[in-house]
Amino acid sequence: MKNLKQVLLNSICMVIVFVSAVNVAAASELQVGAGLMAFNYVEYDDNNIFLDGESGAIPGIILKLNTNKGKSYTEWVNSLYYNKIEYDGQTQSGTPLVTVSDALLIDSHLKLGKRLDSSYGREQSLYVGLGYRYWFRNILSGFDISGNPVAGILEEYHWFYGLLGYTVHFNASKKINVGLDFRLTQMFNAKMGIDFLGFKGYDNTSVNLGNKIGARFALPIEIKTSKDSFFVSPYYEIIDIGKSNAVRVYSGGAATTSVIYEPRSETRNVGVEIIWNW
Repeated sequence: MKNLKQVLLNSICMVIVFVSAVNVAAASELQVGAGLMAFNYVEYDDNNIFLDGESGAIPGIILKLNTNKGKSYTEWVNSLYYNKIEYDGQTQSGTPLVTVSDALLIDSHLKLGKRLDSSYGREQSLYVGLGYRYWFRNILSGFDISGNPVAGILEEYHWFYGLLGYTVHFNASKKINVGLDFRLTQMFNAKMGIDFLGFKGYDNTSVNLGNKIGARFALPIEIKTSKDSFFVSPYYEIIDIGKSNAVRVYSGGAATTSVIYEPRSETRNVGVEIIWNW
């Protein structure tokens, strides 16, 4: 758990930087929220046959910093989700295996937007942005269906991504505003670090992941109160990762006969965020 503690420490440092930015940007609006994600990840072989998957409910926290300047705006969004989820897969020999996995997801992205002319009671905008995503995937050791022990493995995914999006909002009533937020994402420089956790004395290694296009659909609903407002935003997220390069596995610096690569995968997340204006 040493690696997980280090990741959490880095996340706390990120929050400190975020709060400092809020103090500097006096004209900005701080939003704080919570989220719940139904995480669903599946890996496939070259013939599109299921290899393994992970699924489960993951709660999270969200911090947003919004700055408005005329028709232009910026939005800096940070989120952290963590929970233990179910791993359903197989051993190298193909024996079915079910265990649990530590899943820590961190995302940070900055959006630069431009509001379009309002018409028919709707407000529209276009935005571009840049983000970073990190997934700490710690598959715990367990037993296959025959009762044989199976070693765990730690994989750390991380990549940058560009984003292009469109938003539109309608006034449903004086106190309720309904919107649509759609964006496309393009990952780049995607990598995965691999820690065998001492299994057979293998050295840690890494692979380059295949960069793919993703998407996110959200339906933000703003509810205004007498003093403030909050948002309820259900969403659907698509993240695809291409097959990685294959790398030789080393043990104590010496090459072994083993080769490892990461298969292609598909992630389909459904969730909801509740955000309060601070």
